[in-house]
Amino acid sequence: MEDMVALRCKYCGAPLDESQIKSDAQFVTCEFCGTTQQRMDARKYMEDMVNQVKDWVAKSMPIGFGSGGMENVDPVARHSIFIKDVRPKLVAELDQFRFSNMSLLGNCLLTMPFKTTNAYRPDYTPKCAFEFNAKARSVAPMAVSEEDKEVVTEATMISESYALVANNINLLAENKDGRWGIMAKNYRECSKTLSKDKRYELPSKRFDALGDICEGFERIMSGNANEALINIRGGKKKLEDIYANVISDPQFMLMFSALQQETNIAGMAEDMLVCSESTGKNITEMMSIVSKVMDVSNAGGGKWNFLLKGQDRYWDVFREISAAISATAEGAIPIAAGDGDILMPFWEVDLRYTFTTGKLWKKKSVEVKEDLLICADFPGSDDCLERPSRAVTDIFADRPECSIKDSFLGNEVSISAGQGIGRIQDSVSDNGAGSRKVILPMSTKREAEKLMLAYLDERAGTIQQFKLCDPVVSRIIYVPCRLQGNRFVLPKDFGVLVPEHIKELDGSSVLMV
Repeated sequence: MEDMVALRCKYCGAPLDESQIKSDAQFVTCEFCGTTQQRMDARKYMEDMVNQVKDWVAKSMPIGFGSGGMENVDPVARHSIFIKDVRPKLVAELDQFRFSNMSLLGNCLLTMPFKTTNAYRPDYTPKCAFEFNAKARSVAPMAVSEEDKEVVTEATMISESYALVANNINLLAENKDGRWGIMAKNYRECSKTLSKDKRYELPSKRFDALGDICEGFERIMSGNANEALINIRGGKKKLEDIYANVISDPQFMLMFSALQQETNIAGMAEDMLVCSESTGKNITEMMSIVSKVMDVSNAGGGKWNFLLKGQDRYWDVFREISAAISATAEGAIPIAAGDGDILMPFWEVDLRYTFTTGKLWKKKSVEVKEDLLICADFPGSDDCLERPSRAVTDIFADRPECSIKDSFLGNEVSISAGQGIGRIQDSVSDNGAGSRKVILPMSTKREAEKLMLAYLDERAGTIQQFKLCDPVVSRIIYVPCRLQGNRFVLPKDFGVLVPEHIKELDGSSVLMV
């Protein structure tokens, strides 16, 4: 063991492996965080760490005692010193790591292969956890009774697994080459460490599953789709088994939501691999496509961040992307009638609103039903997020003509004009894309609902007659269109309701398959 800790990583505090220690190379690389450093820096950090541990032990012991050679001290004396002097300090730090570890376990510890996330930052750094681990190991010879040994064992176990998971959390936040292989190793080491204590059986199994999935992600990055699918499916199945049991476990019930998210991420990766296989697209090409679609705008003054930066949106968007890509092979999507060679996605909206018409005793409320469409790529446009009317078929921009007499007598039947949007929606049926190109959607139903409400608020501020409304966003439909030069031409049924966003959209910059 002494040889194995001759060098320590100055970045995360982990012991470097034997091959790094025996090597004569000037630079060494930590297998737990993937960081390369000078050998002399790793040695210097190790010396500093040893001094810190010695100082901590000295302050924990009665004057005149040291931890070295404690095996030769009378067991009764060792037990007395451990109980009165060492254990209180050890348990105080252990309690902090126990609490922080439970907080850590309540968070999603995975992301998609092409994505980074820094949604959660642990209370302690990997270096802090590895240093506590070294302290616990240094006082192990003083633990005589089984109870004393259990405290030391739990301290070393919790601190080691915590440090490795904290390393993985750092790796989730940076797109470092080979990060998934490192993370797979760390999660498997965590699982192995926690398996020593039956109380931590569920977290141990969870880390084992995450190790499988991370290995699958590493194989995705190297283009090995077949073996990646085996790893990811196996890890997903393990997570589902844990998910079924954790709800009845009072201690680890807090993992419930995190397990859901991790299972969804594994499911997304599985679907991406299956879709790649069915469409004949290379998995790295598929991953690049999905990555570009997911990379949305951050406009709207932060008003959209809680949706656009949420982990859940990736599952919802990917489901639509997967359906769109599959439609180019054997799948089917809702497509409107038309002969365009490009399929453009829109969210279908059924709007019921009321407005007031008439004066004095003729004043009354009228209910109107209208159909609208929302451009499904609107999160990629700053202008659409800031001015929602640009992304919709703006039915209130082209109001029906009405005489002053009709307005006074309350004979108006509508303050909107839906043109032929209803006809487009009525013509929709499930079909394959065939030889047509498909523009990929970039939004979720929740985002479309938010945009619709923002649009109605925008129009309510300029139309005094406008009162109550009840919009229902139902599904994404695909409308055939064509390119003339770099501009899209939509069917004549749109009339004057072609969204401003579509009018200005550069066809050469649109992502389609």
